[in-house]
Formats: sequence, structure tokens, C-alpha cells
Amino acid sequence: MIERATILPPELTHGFTDRRGGVSTGRFATLNFGRKWGDDPEALAVNYQRVAAEGGFSLETLCLVRQVHGAAVLRAAEVDAASEADAIWSRRGDPPAVVGVLTADCVPVLLADADARVWAAIHSGWKGTVAGVVPATVAALVAEGIDPGSLRAAIGPCIELAAFEVGPEVAALFPERFVDAASYARPHVDLVGVVRAQLEDAGVRPQMIERVGGCTHSDALHYFSYRRDGAGIGQHLAFIGARGQG
Repeated sequence: MIERATILPPELTHGFTDRRGGVSTGRFATLNFGRKWGDDPEALAVNYQRVAAEGGFSLETLCLVRQVHGAAVLRAAEVDAASEADAIWSRRGDPPAVVGVLTADCVPVLLADADARVWAAIHSGWKGTVAGVVPATVAALVAEGIDPGSLRAAIGPCIELAAFEVGPEVAALFPERFVDAASYARPHVDLVGVVRAQLEDAGVRPQMIERVGGCTHSDALHYFSYRRDGAGIGQHLAFIGARGQG
């Protein structure tokens, strides 16, 4: 149900869900968190309750926003019903918050400093990666007085190089070292590699970056994949934040 990193501070709860352990059916089977494709609201409610129980946090503290494949970063304490962003962060002293993002091939990233003073969840699809949502999130935490060298990052299940085929116009948006145009009929991009490099360039130490889970596209038993199955499939939840009631 939940895949966890070893590198994030134990004072915080966190996790990346896979597709197992829920009650949704059909194309959403079984642990779906995405509401936009028409899954049964009652099944979704059970899925959220199960993960909150497994994660040891109060569901009322979970903070999600509408994701738009950009680089906007919001503080959980400032989120409202109309908020749109692709990264959410919170800090100790704010109202208790577990911040989360939904993915199904896009790269989920969880961040926290070593002392669990701040934490963030990032949705970095290819557009958000190009727009720089990951370095923008690190910058938001640095603006709060956090040393980027103290940050720890977990990169969750997402589409990997062998499956991420793009057109030449998209490939041209990425650094050449992350584009394989020779091994395939069309270019493939290493999104995980790009995100890792962005974290390092923003000041996160390489040894403080952990990859969790596998390729969403290649493993249909464990993961949803928009690229593999098209629209109308489930989404995973990546979350990090305060335990219990705060």
C-alpha cells in the first residue's frame, strides 16, 4: 500500500502509495486517490481513510490542491478551495498539515530538512520539470531560513527512461545528457535524472537523495500509468507531514 523512504526524518510521516490495498474497482483498482476520472466517491473515501490510518495522520490535516503542471509553490497554511499549484510545503509551528500530490507517471518528490522543521510535496511532470517546480520548492524552503544542504529528498514511483518516449520538440527542452536519441526510434528522456540533477543544483547533497519505487509504466501490478493505460485510470498519493493530530 505505502512505499517509504529511509532518508526522511522519522519525526514526520510520509509515503508513496502504490495501487494495492484499496477498494476501487475496474480501471481504478484498487487504491485510487484521483477524483477527476469518475471513481466512486465512497470508494475514494475508504481509500483515503485507509492510507491515513496506515500513515498515522489525521485525514483532516491532508492538504491537496489542483495541479496544473506548472512551477507554483504554495504554503499549506495559505491554501484555499481555489488554489492551484504543483508543490505544497508546511513548517513546524504552522497549523498541522500533511501535504500531498497525486501522480500517475509524473515524478513525485518529498522534501524535508534533517530536523523536520519544514516539509514539501512536489508534482513534477515533464512540463513542471522544465518549468523548474523542484528548484522553486527548494528556493521557497531556503527563503524560510533552511540550508539546502540540510534537505533530504525522496523521488517516488514514476515513468522511467525506457518508457518515456517524447517528440523531438519536447526532447529539445531537456539537457542533452538526459536525452537518449540513439537507442530508440524516438527520443526518450530520463525524468528521474533531470529531477535529481535539479535537486543537486539547488544545493541538496547527492547522498541525501533517495529513489523509492519503480517505473509506473512498466509495472502494471503495482502502479497506475497514464501513458500505459490512457485517461480514466487511478492516481497515487505522495504525502509528508505531521503525525496524528499534529
